[in-house]
Amino acid sequence: MAPPDWKTAILVAYYVGPRLGDVVSLRWDQVDLVAGVIFYTQGKTDKEVEVPLHPDLEEHLLAIAGDNPRGFLCPTLAGQRISGGKGLSLQFAALMAKAGIDQRRIQSSRNRKFSRLSFHSLRHSFSSALANAGISADVRMKLTGHKSLDVHRRYTHVEMEPLKHAIAALPRLAGENEA
Repeated sequence: MAPPDWKTAILVAYYVGPRLGDVVSLRWDQVDLVAGVIFYTQGKTDKEVEVPLHPDLEEHLLAIAGDNPRGFLCPTLAGQRISGGKGLSLQFAALMAKAGIDQRRIQSSRNRKFSRLSFHSLRHSFSSALANAGISADVRMKLTGHKSLDVHRRYTHVEMEPLKHAIAALPRLAGENEA
């Protein structure tokens, strides 16, 4: 089981779609439990994003809510470096390894190894799950804060089931049963 703040970070990443730095910077005053939304300004793009709360995330946040509106959602992770030898990315990789999740490490062209699965993969999962549920690219881009369709496409991985559904929607050709 992930430590409590990591559980919060993972749920926020999957159900809201922010980058790791944005997740650990979130404060309680950016969560409106009455309206059911979470809002933040992306650190990378300076774009403001507002995302409705998924019921599972809302339930989790209600269970951990405190009385400090300026407090961090993940106080033990806030203020830590994202990368580096002791950074949050490496801590997350250790959590994945402990959970038995293959990070699919590969060799890059510059003789460095990197993981195909990382915390950032949750951002891809957010966009992909929405796409596979039939949510339009415009809505997904608004939720992820992506500015261009080209960037957004790299975050969307369509599963086989929606593709099969799309093919099944094609009308039959006249006379195809005649042999």
